[in-house]
Amino acid sequence: MHLDFLRPMYDEIGDYVSVYTGTDRASEHANDAIAIRWEHAREQLAQAGASAESLQAVAEVISDPDRVAQGQAVFARHGAVTFAAALDGPPRREIARFAPLPHLMPLLAQHRPPIPHLRVSATRTGGEIVAIGGSGKVWRDWVAGQTWPVHKAKVGGMSQDSYQRSDEETWNENAKELATEAAKVAREIGAAHVVVGGDVRARTLFVDHLPKLLRASAVVVDDEVTADSQVLAGAADRALAGWAESEARERFDAWQAERAHGRGVDGLGRTMAAFRDGQIADLFLADDPTSTATALIGPGDSDIAVSPNELLERGLAENQILTDRADSALVRAAVRTDSELHFLPADLVQRGDPTADGGIAAPRDGVAAALRFSVEEA
Repeated sequence: MHLDFLRPMYDEIGDYVSVYTGTDRASEHANDAIAIRWEHAREQLAQAGASAESLQAVAEVISDPDRVAQGQAVFARHGAVTFAAALDGPPRREIARFAPLPHLMPLLAQHRPPIPHLRVSATRTGGEIVAIGGSGKVWRDWVAGQTWPVHKAKVGGMSQDSYQRSDEETWNENAKELATEAAKVAREIGAAHVVVGGDVRARTLFVDHLPKLLRASAVVVDDEVTADSQVLAGAADRALAGWAESEARERFDAWQAERAHGRGVDGLGRTMAAFRDGQIADLFLADDPTSTATALIGPGDSDIAVSPNELLERGLAENQILTDRADSALVRAAVRTDSELHFLPADLVQRGDPTADGGIAAPRDGVAAALRFSVEEA
């Protein structure tokens, strides 16, 4: 999971409002229920020190009837919303938090950012490409190939074979042109996956012309649908969830192997130390809403620690050191140091002492990291 699009949220820290609330307006008294939940959250946040301007900015998002969703996650600072996301279900917990950092962990766990990918509808005359970037931004592209001949010839006699070959050649050239454009768009947005629908013959030819990596990941939908259809969107969601979990498992297996060679760590203390040293390539987190673990942070991108001395040794003054949730601090460090975040599948997490933060025994504290280099290599 690449989180580059979240970098601007951490240009400064302090005084962040984070709100997760249900906003499903389907029932008769839904607006009243939303208003009551928000009033309760507003009171909590005001008592914690949130400014009236930030609370008003959040209120405008939550009360907006044009934002149709079962839930909203809204983050604000200094009177302005810095990020808002619609949830495809009610939030797992109603949250109203005022803290140094935005509390993004519940959002990332429940509504994970899309993996960059393409949705393609292939036709015999070209096709349509919908590209979805890691931030959710959508681009559309159309490819118009040759328009004649594109239908199987119905003539007889000696010329029939040549007409049919001409048809096939035209379809093939159009599919090749669509695949070339798709590969170009994939490179531009960093996509490694493609979901394909459309004409049965055209989509087969299209996949055949894709570069090897895209071809290997292609998911073919047996429907003649447009690239922006709900059919392709649903197929993409299912495929992406599988790809994300598969990649997390593969990366975690690699982490276990590399740990023996000094290229992997686990536990809050060791992981935070590796962040301070600029070592972390992949961060693995267990989704643990019950965690009460905390971390110390400073203004720098990699200012993260479990004890004040670790930051004081970096030259920070005591008044620059703030305390927040450990998962919020880890997400910030991953974003600001260009590390990839992976949620660990539940069966890879071993539960331990129930009195510990989250009760996770392995990977220790529910956190692990693969390193860009080992200490011995530095």
